Amino acid sequence: MEHLFERGLGPRNPGGGSEGGRALLRINYESVLSGLPDAVVGVDEALRIILWNGAAEALTGKSARRVQGRTLKEILAPDSSLVRHLSETLRSGESRSEAEATIEGGDGRPIPVSIVTAPIAGRTGTVETAVAVLRDLSRIRQLEAEVRRGETLAAAGRMAVGLAHEIRNPLSAIRGAVQLLRKELGDEARWGEYTEVLMKEVDRVNRIIELLLDLGRPVQLRPVPLNLHQLLERVALLSEEMAGSRGVRIVRRYDPSLPPILADEDRIVQVFHNLVRNAIDAMPRGGRLTLATRLSLNPLFTKVDLGSGMRQLVEVQVSDEGEGIPEALRAKIFDPFVSTKERGLGLGLALCHRIIEEHKGAIHIESVPGKGTSVSCFLPIAR
Repeated sequence: MEHLFERGLGPRNPGGGSEGGRALLRINYESVLSGLPDAVVGVDEALRIILWNGAAEALTGKSARRVQGRTLKEILAPDSSLVRHLSETLRSGESRSEAEATIEGGDGRPIPVSIVTAPIAGRTGTVETAVAVLRDLSRIRQLEAEVRRGETLAAAGRMAVGLAHEIRNPLSAIRGAVQLLRKELGDEARWGEYTEVLMKEVDRVNRIIELLLDLGRPVQLRPVPLNLHQLLERVALLSEEMAGSRGVRIVRRYDPSLPPILADEDRIVQVFHNLVRNAIDAMPRGGRLTLATRLSLNPLFTKVDLGSGMRQLVEVQVSDEGEGIPEALRAKIFDPFVSTKERGLGLGLALCHRIIEEHKGAIHIESVPGKGTSVSCFLPIAR
């Protein structure tokens, strides 16, 4: 960082001033750079890295100590947007910008960023260094997706409310007629089988309507402090028979030091039960279903304001070893009527998302084709 201050990024001191005053001013500028939420990268004429602030470390997963003095092309792909824009700025002496580019994160995944570069002239007036400011757009993209999803859920809810009355009346009539028919036909097995199918299908349509209404109705929560692991154990116990019949083994990886969460018991059990059932369904040939808990380490989901101050979030992860979610479905997996199952309605995950959102938490999916899927729920602690 010293190089940048020597070459013109640091403040001038035309009045001379004391060396101590200049040092203090320099330290203040260094503190500002290190505390910026946006990544700042500085390079010299040879694209050697001379500045890599804390946000750049967090964004790329690469520490300043390990990258400083190395060329940017050693750290990032030579054809990456950042390398290209900084090279052009050094060559032309002009700023460059890109509203949406990508940079490789610490885990190898592409992260959407905006890039702005600026040239820095030395004492001779020639461009000797350049800096780039990178802004992580992940959270913005996530919020945009949440808004779109919310609009879709609201539309589905309005549709359900409008159709529920019109559909339920004839369904009730059909159900009553089938019950009378079954009574008239007596115990003959062949007719009993047909009437049973009719009754089950009527009940299935009613359940679909209820799910749609749940998406549209305001979620009434009664949040209280809850022991997270007791809730997960209850869900695991209810799912044990189904898991055993599919050759699925449930593995627990709990953090025993976690404090209670603040949640509505019935609603949050509904979420966990849905996620565990999905994980079991994803492994028809068996495998491991892992339930893990910990304090959130995800920089996007660490704390939330509940109106009475910031609360730490805990992460509950439900992981399977199934076939994963196809890339084409991953971005819209929480949308209504999107499902990876042949006969799935695509309403379960949409409802899970709605419930977690009402808890001021977040839900996030990571999936690798052929290896499995992990669903993380982020929920606030009770204190």
